[in-house]
Amino acid sequence: MSNDEEIFGKRPEEYFEVKEKKPPTFLLACIYMAFMGFIPILLGILGFLKIYFPGAPNWFFILNLIFGILMILGTLGTYNFKKKGIYLFAGALLADILFHLSLGLEELDAIHGLYFFIGFALVPVIPRWKLFK
Repeated sequence: MSNDEEIFGKRPEEYFEVKEKKPPTFLLACIYMAFMGFIPILLGILGFLKIYFPGAPNWFFILNLIFGILMILGTLGTYNFKKKGIYLFAGALLADILFHLSLGLEELDAIHGLYFFIGFALVPVIPRWKLFK
């Protein structure tokens, strides 16, 4: 019996084992990321129906759909503890913002989405970064 066991008692075998737990804050962050992915998809669908920005060409709405799908895939990767998921979501969000800004559209939802992603979604993800593969 070692000196530590005499002082602290015997510890169970799984004491030092780190488990992939998904607390409510992590789940809320993933739900928020999924919501941010559905916004470009909704804008793309509304654009095809000529409700949103009726004078824009179709490729604009196709790119909105692609960015939204990439964000949803990034969210799924994040939920499954994949580092590529975080990178995919952040890259798609930045590309979406730059795409809108390059066309002169100052949509604040995408820029606010970046701030909320950094401030709200990354807060529960960063402590679990060692669990990501």
